Amino acid sequence: MLPDWYAATSAIDLAPRRELPRRRGLLVRRALAALGEALARELGASEAPPASWLSGVEPRAKVIGSVLLIAIATAVHHPIVLAALFGAVAAAALSAGIGMRRLARVWLGVPLFSAAVILPAALNLMTDGPALITLLRLDPGAHVGPWALPPVIAITRPGVVVAARFLLRALDCVSLAFVLAATTDGSMLLNALRRLGMPKAFGMTLAMMQRYLAVLLRAAEDIHLAKLSRSIAASDLRQEQRWVAAGMGALFRRTRRLAEQVHNAMLSRGYDGDVQIGAPRRLRIGDGAWLAAMAIVAAALLAADRLI
Repeated sequence: MLPDWYAATSAIDLAPRRELPRRRGLLVRRALAALGEALARELGASEAPPASWLSGVEPRAKVIGSVLLIAIATAVHHPIVLAALFGAVAAAALSAGIGMRRLARVWLGVPLFSAAVILPAALNLMTDGPALITLLRLDPGAHVGPWALPPVIAITRPGVVVAARFLLRALDCVSLAFVLAATTDGSMLLNALRRLGMPKAFGMTLAMMQRYLAVLLRAAEDIHLAKLSRSIAASDLRQEQRWVAAGMGALFRRTRRLAEQVHNAMLSRGYDGDVQIGAPRRLRIGDGAWLAAMAIVAAALLAADRLI
């Protein structure tokens, strides 16, 4: 005979089963996972850049030309000139074999980040001028602490020009840097930067980051997936914070152990503090023509900015 307590049903068992609540952060988690996957794929890509007319230019010449155009993009002020530079960079990227999908990731990310920084400058709180769009009407004499607020908060015409100039300038600079990195082999680019005077410590840091940042992203993703695969229901905020702190500590320990192993392996192979890359290529006539073309483009942009 079985005891009576074995057949008894507790109050907890009689309680109705509730369906697990839908996770509120599912969309954010998917977005972060997609971003991490894209970064890992982009950083860990080992294939050579696509063969094109731009990949045939000597890396030092491309670095000098890109830095010159970036400096020009920060110096000009008219949005039309900045838009023309952006169109030229986009045409060069497409003709160099860079896919539209890769360019779209850059062109979509930069405006979102830049807009969050520059949008307050489009308001009459920071830039006076004729109002284009009225956002809010306030009571007369409204204050925020010691600061008096205007009766109307609106987007002004000069503010839109300031925001457009900032967005176009950010797009130009990021696109130029992206085209340089996408059409140049990573080791050759580091070699060009070292030959142009970059310090040894910077070169070694960039080389290690290029090689192992994708590895660290994968390690962090493995820790996160291990936690998700062992979780039945969402925990409270305090437990999630403890788990995040523990995951950061585990990732730091793994990173430190990997750094020590890599450093010992480098020392055993004769590491002397500098990046050892193959023999550099000499500058040719075509590279000189590239530099001359970049100088002409820079002068034309400056002249157009003054004339418009």
